Amino acid sequence: MSKITVTEAAQGYFRKLIEDQKMEGLAIRLSANNVGTPGVECGILYCPKEYITSADEHFQMNGFEIVIDKNVSDYLDESFIDLGKDDEGNDLLTFHAPNLNRKPFGEDASLKEQLQYFFDVTVNPGLATHGGAVELVDATDDGVVKVRFSGGCNGCSMVGLTLKEGIEANLNKAFPGLIKEVVDVTEHVKSDTSYA
Repeated sequence: MSKITVTEAAQGYFRKLIEDQKMEGLAIRLSANNVGTPGVECGILYCPKEYITSADEHFQMNGFEIVIDKNVSDYLDESFIDLGKDDEGNDLLTFHAPNLNRKPFGEDASLKEQLQYFFDVTVNPGLATHGGAVELVDATDDGVVKVRFSGGCNGCSMVGLTLKEGIEANLNKAFPGLIKEVVDVTEHVKSDTSYA
């Protein structure tokens, strides 16, 4: 289980935010996106109780709960959250996650290996909700990523949108400056399993 530290001042700040929302069972979620990539980032979000799942770690604070998805908890282990003031005297919440840049593979991993990890843990779980999947076919040295869709994505009328606004946009966030374009090499066939 991860260890997180939230100062009394920060806990008071969170309690006030939650009270102002007037939502029973509202928690605070610590998130990590694009883990294992150069574009990794962490965040603090409201989490309504219906979005708390069995895949979450729970941390009981004074008057509220913090949750973290177990899939990213290693990256948020030993996090420290505090409340201070900015230069103008306004409240400033700080979130220090010392393990956020931890790599799930060796430092000498190729771009293709890093992309494969990203597809496995980020892209495909989202596509699976629609019965689809995408395979990383190739990644060239000049940043061209070739993919092949299957399942509900093969023949789907929304695949162009998924490719450009979903996969390519997320890859550009996760691997800033490294991805030139994402190319679909699928021979699409519309079928009963196509999502749309």
